[in-house]
Amino acid sequence: MSSLTDMLADLEVKVAALVQKKEELEVEMKALKAEKSELQEQNEELSAKVEQLEEKNKILRIAGGGNEEGQREMKLKINEIVREVDKCIAQLNQ
Repeated sequence: MSSLTDMLADLEVKVAALVQKKEELEVEMKALKAEKSELQEQNEELSAKVEQLEEKNKILRIAGGGNEEGQREMKLKINEIVREVDKCIAQLNQ
């Protein structure tokens, strides 16, 4: 009978240890979720900044390009802007 009592007490200790470990892991999981959320926000901000810088770089390349490639890109960009303006005018006329 003593052996059974010892086994039960040992089992209770192990269950208590598992419950403690579960609670610790839940706290850690909450902290990791918060960190993940922050990192996702930072990633979105950096992606937007990269996009802005790429557009700025493209504009600077076009504006500063004295070579044929720069002039070609500038013409393409101007044509793109003219098409957008034409679309806007067409929508206004409807």
